[in-house]
Amino acid sequence: MRASAIWPEIKLDREAGASTLRHQIGQQLSRAIRDGRLAYGVRLPSSRLMARVLTVSRGTVVEAYEGLLELGLIVAVPGSGMRVVHPSPRVPDLGNLKRAAAAAHYPARVCVFDDLDGTPLYLNVLR
Repeated sequence: MRASAIWPEIKLDREAGASTLRHQIGQQLSRAIRDGRLAYGVRLPSSRLMARVLTVSRGTVVEAYEGLLELGLIVAVPGSGMRVVHPSPRVPDLGNLKRAAAAAHYPARVCVFDDLDGTPLYLNVLR
């Protein structure tokens, strides 16, 4: 391994099945990038070397790298391999916002009226 490549720590659960190895590798690399353990510009090990060290097929590592490429976490630099780019901005969790709005019971009730022309009017009734 060249000195310019950073070796990320990856632990695989081999009993989970071969199809999930790609997901495990991708998730752990993604987490390392987002947490800052793999910094911007760092070169990842080649797929051949990573596969040899993790004792998985090269295709498994290539698929994991392709997933990271799709997420925009790494970029393929010709002649330089895969490099970490700035992580994508975190998307806010809208699930918490929806739960908070539901818990607030706002609006408590909506009443629909029609004006003289038949246009519906909505009235939010609070408790």
